[in-house]
Amino acid sequence: MPPYTKLPRPEGHINVSYSPMSPPNWGIVAAEFHYFVYRDVKLALQALLQSLTTIQAQRLEDGSASLFSDYVHYRGQSEFTQRLLPTRLRGTRHELKPRQRFSVANPPKVMFHGQEFPSRSFRGPPGQDPRDHFGDWYEEVKPTRVVEESAAELTEEDLRRRDVRERAAVERAAQLAEVATMDEFQKRAVVRHYTGAPSALLDVSTNPEVAAFFATGGGSQPPPAGQIGMLWAIDLNFLDGIFAFEISDVPNGLTIKSREQREAWGVNKEMFEEHGILPVCPELTFVSLPFRRPLAQHARFFSLNREGGAPLPLLTELTWWSIIERRAAGCAFIQDGRTYENPSHNITRAALLPDSEKLATALA
Repeated sequence: MPPYTKLPRPEGHINVSYSPMSPPNWGIVAAEFHYFVYRDVKLALQALLQSLTTIQAQRLEDGSASLFSDYVHYRGQSEFTQRLLPTRLRGTRHELKPRQRFSVANPPKVMFHGQEFPSRSFRGPPGQDPRDHFGDWYEEVKPTRVVEESAAELTEEDLRRRDVRERAAVERAAQLAEVATMDEFQKRAVVRHYTGAPSALLDVSTNPEVAAFFATGGGSQPPPAGQIGMLWAIDLNFLDGIFAFEISDVPNGLTIKSREQREAWGVNKEMFEEHGILPVCPELTFVSLPFRRPLAQHARFFSLNREGGAPLPLLTELTWWSIIERRAAGCAFIQDGRTYENPSHNITRAALLPDSEKLATALA
């Protein structure tokens, strides 16, 4: 197998920088990323699946595919800069700032000892024009992403109000016969799926085309043409080596109970402790709901908790969401003003968001 996969040619790419010390880590996650931007969501979907297939084949060859491809979960977001966070942890939505676009063939120059040098250097695979690999242009997302800044956008009162809203929505949903017999996690999943109440659960799908549908507007208005959207693929194989895990069944799903292998982290153990990131045992729970809409969407619900379901401290939770975001695969695309649909695969608004569903009406 070649060391790389020849992906479709992108239009360009976007650089994103994270602080290498927020969260503190040495080699757990990288600090610099570039995400390819494709001309439309169909091409981005093709590139994302092609990348994942190659990564999975390489893992099978070297024996590191502990969880295999069943543990890839997809999420679509209509705007590139939206963080991979559950609604409970999202800060204030800022007005989008235009990003400056630079040429890959002729990046800005910097002065060094009186001589001009390109501010960035682009080198593609051997024998390939860098523009065929990186696209014609690049943009940069600023400022650097820092966990403490995300935490500063949330006050204890904000979180308390959001939790109160979610509990009220759960109590309301539990009055319905279809929901009353469910366990607490499933009730929260119902609320996340059918209401606008803030939630600590991240809703994802096992079907990448569902992610494409929602990344391009879903049941609402399609984003304006030219805006850049994002497709994410969360591959839980990243847990291997960081956590020891045990998979167990729960009603209509499964739970991955994880335990940090902090003693084997070397310098990372010291850095996490110096920054107050205490040892945790997150539980990653995925359930499907036995209702028409979530079944059509192949919906799953992703949570991070302490062992036994207790919530995590804010800084610790944001630390792990940042790590998940930085270990996820992602492809960006240029919105064309249309919602992605594929009727032959049952990816339509009528199939994914049926108007006649009683549960949706009752919880609206």
